[in-house]
Amino acid sequence: MAFILDDILLLPIKGPIAGFRWIMSTIQTMADEELMNDQPWKERLIELQMQLELGEISEEDYGREEAVVFQALRDIRARREAIAREMAAQQGEDEGGIGIYTGYGD
Repeated sequence: MAFILDDILLLPIKGPIAGFRWIMSTIQTMADEELMNDQPWKERLIELQMQLELGEISEEDYGREEAVVFQALRDIRARREAIAREMAAQQGEDEGGIGIYTGYGD
């Protein structure tokens, strides 16, 4: 009973704080998803290839833009690998690398 009374009395203080934490958590989740999403970059690469084939951009422009896309894709892959290493470390697994089960060698 005392806990319910505490919750009711502290609601005007805890409510806004909980709401703010939820908003910040949601923003963080959305930012993480955006940083990990490689689909727009893959679509950009296809778009560049089409523009090159249609003669809308030069080989030089294509090369510059392609380098930007590939760097973004490498950055995303590096972030994914770093997260995988962190998760493995948290689970107490070997930090020597990321293991991939292939089914071979059983």
